[in-house]
Amino acid sequence: MVWFKLLRKMAGVALAGLLLLTAAGCETLQFYRQAAWGQWQIMSARQSVAHLLADSATAPALSERLGLSREILEFAQQQLGLEAEGRYSTYVELDRTHVLWNVFAARPYSLADTQWCYPIVGCAPYRGYFDEQRAHRIAQRYAEQGFETYVAGVPAYSTLGWFEDPLLSTFVAWPKGDLANLLMHELTHGRVWASGDASFNESLAEFVGLRGTQIWFTQRGEAEGWHAWHAQRQRWRAFRDFAVDAKAHLQEVYAGPVQRLEERKVNAFAGLQSCYEAHRGVLGGGRFDQLMARHFNNAFLLSIGTYADWLPAFEHLFAQAAEDWPRFWQAVEELAAEDASIREMRLTQLAQQYLAQERLAQQQRLAQQQIAERADDGDPHQVNCEPFLSHRPYT
Repeated sequence: MVWFKLLRKMAGVALAGLLLLTAAGCETLQFYRQAAWGQWQIMSARQSVAHLLADSATAPALSERLGLSREILEFAQQQLGLEAEGRYSTYVELDRTHVLWNVFAARPYSLADTQWCYPIVGCAPYRGYFDEQRAHRIAQRYAEQGFETYVAGVPAYSTLGWFEDPLLSTFVAWPKGDLANLLMHELTHGRVWASGDASFNESLAEFVGLRGTQIWFTQRGEAEGWHAWHAQRQRWRAFRDFAVDAKAHLQEVYAGPVQRLEERKVNAFAGLQSCYEAHRGVLGGGRFDQLMARHFNNAFLLSIGTYADWLPAFEHLFAQAAEDWPRFWQAVEELAAEDASIREMRLTQLAQQYLAQERLAQQQRLAQQQIAERADDGDPHQVNCEPFLSHRPYT
């Protein structure tokens, strides 16, 4: 998840002047104050990775993770063309499970982004807070105004190269596949950033992180490690795809007649819940029960769409570049430089081309296997999903 370029402006007493200039009200001023203070705390707590590795007092487990992080960063720079120089050369030990919390807000009958805009970096569908309780208080204020809200803990963020981002205790002990994916994801933000286009930025970083992790495992001769990590992620990916389909269906519901809109919304969410229960085994095996019961709303669906909207487009763009990273980055940078409307049109074309090829490949596989009916035909629960899902392989 990206943090804000404006934080580079923090420097000594100049910080106060910046906050006064950019503030547009009490809440905005408070937001910039907490953002500046939180970033300052992170930066002032940094320890040199080189010194920690050389210090015999450093815990062996931490030394191993710091060394592994170095290896991943070197790979990302040399093999993927990501700019890792100076990034993650320090480490910060935090006393919490997440470094910050993002607040999403959406109106009851809309899945259009509720945008917060900032100097330089542009607009984003979330606002980040270094204090969890403050994030929940802000979410409560929006809820009292009739918004649906969702608060997501964030283990890492990028300053887009404006600071030397540190490794954090919130993620450095993760399984190595997760660690590699996260570092490549965040480095991507430092290489390409389209101001105000969260879906483009996050989908790109998601694609690079996933593809880069696959290549990293393969080059280490750990194909089994890749398959195990990939299989572990499949349940999340299945749930994410389910949520993306749910978002598309709800957009159709909200675009319909105003009459009985609340009733149609209630029925749509009931159908989604029924579909989830029917396919619970492959949609996380119970991992997302609490989320479905308490947080599955418009605001949560905004957070999902940000990461998944353009994954098919980047898959196709990478294939068009013959899986050559320099050619891929050139194409990505050209897209990022386009006007937002042109970029969206181009991404839509790429996604449609990718999905058309996927459908054709699926048809060919089914023909080769002589499967006469869809894998989910005869499923007694299918009636719950058919009205609003695009027949993804949940079963």
